[in-house]
This record gives sequence, structure tokens and C-alpha cells, in this order.
Amino acid sequence: MTAMPTPISRKASSAPPLRRKRGTPVVGIQVDLAEDAKGLLDAYTRATGLPQWAIIEAALRASTPGPQGYPEDWELPAPVHPVPFEWPEAGEEPARHSA
Repeated sequence: MTAMPTPISRKASSAPPLRRKRGTPVVGIQVDLAEDAKGLLDAYTRATGLPQWAIIEAALRASTPGPQGYPEDWELPAPVHPVPFEWPEAGEEPARHSA
């Protein structure tokens, strides 16, 4: 049996925590994740020493949307009420839809 790596404690780390530049606009979210997805997020956080927001942003930015507006290789559940996707015009804020 392989021993699990010891989680890195932020307090024990000599590097300061990663922070955004002061005044950077952000939007807060709260999500409920499946246990396996949360486990992956925790593992990536431990492996990199980065906060969860940095891992989530990197994962989203690493994907390339297909013609439907989301990455074609993503395994997504079928939406109850599909929302037609429209690319925002340059400089325009994307439409926000609630689930």
C-alpha cells in the first residue's frame, strides 16, 4: 500500500499565500461539487500549493469552447432547460443565467 502524501500546510510554507493584485475585480461563487471532483480540486491544491480559486480559473482557461459554447470533450449532464448560447460582442459583458 502506498502512503498518501502529507498535505502542505500554508502556515508551514515559507512562501506567502498567492494573492491577487489589490483592486482586481472578482465575483464570488458558491458551488456544491461531487465528492470525486472535490477530491481532485483538493489534490491539485495540495500538489501546487495554490488556492482553490487559482486551480479553478486555470482549469476553465485551459479549455477551448466548441461550436455549442462549451468544450466538446466535457461530460456534462443534460440541461433541463437548454439555454441558447450567444457569443458576446467585443467589449460586451456575457449574459448571466442562473441555474
